Amino acid sequence: MKEKGVTEVYAVGLATDYCVKYTALDAHELGFNATVIEDACRGVEINEGDVKRALDEMRNIGINVIKSEEILNV
Repeated sequence: MKEKGVTEVYAVGLATDYCVKYTALDAHELGFNATVIEDACRGVEINEGDVKRALDEMRNIGINVIKSEEILNV
């Protein structure tokens, strides 16, 4: 992706607390500007609070977590 000039990764889908989270974490670790569009995701939430913890973890390391209405403002 970097060879093609990609600098940003937007993550959406299933599941916020698994696939989306790890996609965003990997993108961030690889140096991409990672953004999760929260209302375009759904979590598995095996344990109560899993989604909130996943979103907090992503925010805490610098991943952007936004709502779809904010896309034009990114």
